[in-house]
Amino acid sequence: MTARLVDVAQLAGVSRATASRVIAGTPRNVAPELVERVERAARELGYRTNQSARALRTGTTGTFGVVVPSLANPYFVQLIEALSRRVRADGGVLVVSDAANTPDIEAREIDTLVNGKVDGLIVVPVTTAESGAAIKAAAAIRPIVQFDRWSEGAGTVAVTMDNHAAISMLIDHLRGLGREKIALVAAEQSSSSGAERSAAFRDRLGEAGRAIVLPSITTDAGRKAGRRLIRMRADVDAVVCAADVLAIGLVTTLNRAGVAVPDDVAVTAFDDTAILEVLDPPLTSIRHPLDAMADRAIALLHGDAAAREERVERFAPELVVRASSGAGRER
Repeated sequence: MTARLVDVAQLAGVSRATASRVIAGTPRNVAPELVERVERAARELGYRTNQSARALRTGTTGTFGVVVPSLANPYFVQLIEALSRRVRADGGVLVVSDAANTPDIEAREIDTLVNGKVDGLIVVPVTTAESGAAIKAAAAIRPIVQFDRWSEGAGTVAVTMDNHAAISMLIDHLRGLGREKIALVAAEQSSSSGAERSAAFRDRLGEAGRAIVLPSITTDAGRKAGRRLIRMRADVDAVVCAADVLAIGLVTTLNRAGVAVPDDVAVTAFDDTAILEVLDPPLTSIRHPLDAMADRAIALLHGDAAAREERVERFAPELVVRASSGAGRER
């Protein structure tokens, strides 16, 4: 049986009018503890707002959009899930769009969503240099927040992870295990996140760091990196992969060639997608604080325009240690 507003009010122990104001997002003169009771009751009952009625009453739809570079990358699926949980907690709906790693498609998708009357839009820019113009134009129409990445000249805030801190965590972890001949596996850097990770690696290791630069971020590119790594194995005892999909392709290639991970080469990944735990060996990786980032992004969309002035807000990463880096083993 579908929950009604009156059911929410009864469970929360408040009047229907009070429940209505809280659900509508206009809880003026409602005590914070009552707001919390109504929100909790709505979640317990699975109450869903009537979006059409809310649009007529408040001028909002409860619908938000997100444009990601590619749904083929499991990290972006994980990112969408975090945003969707946050939007659903408010009784809203998240509309997802795939930019196919192409700035022109990204621009069309942004324009479609903005003119489709979403209340706000989250964009993970395809490139640093080419995504900004479309984001800036859309930000003049609807609230927009960049997420995970940032683009030059976008004119709006970006909520990201601290990529420099993340790379330093991985390098310190590997060095602490006695690994000194560390290589970076990354793609040609058109995104801010990729460029930041490569720059952080160079800053920490300088000429001592080796790099395998690939044309794309895919498991197939990771397999190519694995084949190159086999040829240069004498010069490398650890690898930092700039994305999980690269690490997956690399490790499977090393395994098939009889190169032992982590005994011969320690491997770390970046994004901590779910598949890493079931690989052989499970991969050490950097976990993004996606729930905290999603909370902040949605709060910014709901906030005043001044709160979305152009800047980058960085969240702290988490290192998740598993067997692939050799922690707990004697060398």
